[in-house]
Amino acid sequence: MIDLKPTHLKKVKKILSGSVPEYEVMVYGSRAQGKAKTYSYLDLAIMTDKPLGAPRLEKIAAAFAGAGLPFRVETIDWAATGAGFRKEIKKTAIVLQPPPKA
Repeated sequence: MIDLKPTHLKKVKKILSGSVPEYEVMVYGSRAQGKAKTYSYLDLAIMTDKPLGAPRLEKIAAAFAGAGLPFRVETIDWAATGAGFRKEIKKTAIVLQPPPKA
């Protein structure tokens, strides 16, 4: 279970569906483990095959920064992430946005 209030979860999902509708997105870390504190970041992995690029990641970050959420959202681009960190993410990852249907 993702450790977010329903109103916050709804905002996050809306931003993701508007920013990266073509990708699966996973939550990992403390909010995926049910160990989040009030100030804990929301860690998201965008499950890409090819790097998104800085301009698109900056737009996503700006959308979250302007959303009025009481916590910071950190997004990573799966294709640009090293194998060691990917392995750690997979230990706690929960699907937030499923992959689009073909």
